[in-house]
Amino acid sequence: MANLTLAIFLFIVLFIGVSFWLSSTTHHGEEIEVPDLTGYTLDEAQNTLTEHEMLFKVIDSAEYSADLPLGSVVRQFPTPGSFVKKSRVVMLTINPFVVRKYALPNVLEKTLRRAVYDLESKGFTVGTLTYKPDIAKDVILQIKINDQEVFAGDKYEKGTVIDLIVGAGLSNEMVSIPYLKWLSLKQAELKLKSNSLNIGLAIYDEEVKDTANALVYKQNPNPTHDPRLRMGSFVDVWLTNDSTKIPNDSLMYKYQNLDLDSIQNYLDADTNNI
Repeated sequence: MANLTLAIFLFIVLFIGVSFWLSSTTHHGEEIEVPDLTGYTLDEAQNTLTEHEMLFKVIDSAEYSADLPLGSVVRQFPTPGSFVKKSRVVMLTINPFVVRKYALPNVLEKTLRRAVYDLESKGFTVGTLTYKPDIAKDVILQIKINDQEVFAGDKYEKGTVIDLIVGAGLSNEMVSIPYLKWLSLKQAELKLKSNSLNIGLAIYDEEVKDTANALVYKQNPNPTHDPRLRMGSFVDVWLTNDSTKIPNDSLMYKYQNLDLDSIQNYLDADTNNI
């Protein structure tokens, strides 16, 4: 019995000793918070990570951000605020040192809808639409950057804002205002452009933290079916992350300003499209 007791005691002591040795060797329970390296140069990132007893590795440099300096950290993994052990390798994605430029597609004499698609699909941003009297209605007459005329084949960075001069026909034509609620800013902008209108002010609620997923809950002027705005006019929008602020009034706007016969025609058309 004494031998059994002694064996159990020695096992417990050995177990405690091994656990203590493993803990001291692997720094068990010792975790360090990963710093936010966004915008840091590689030298700054290395110095900061060295202070935190971490390592780093650059995984690529293809993700260009116009908001950060060239060669600076754009993204990292683990993410800032994570807790890791010492000597953890932090993967860094950096802004390329040389920004690749892309040729402008030829959108002259194309329809507005086609021009917007061609430019956006190449990574450019369609800016202001300016209408001028011309027999070619809704056709691109000229393309500009910062009020300077540019041409197909000229090379620019992705995200460059391209302004379009569009034919307005031979009359001061009025257009209807689309319903924009429940759309993101990008979706609202594209929908307005397809109706020959421009996005005006984009006003975010104070509590909005995720602008990419914010939705339109108010617009000015309000949507209409009948032509109310001159081509190229601006529509202001208000955006929120709180979907409860968005009124469910799509049907009200869908049928407003229509007589009873017109409403029935809309209802019949909707039924046929189901």
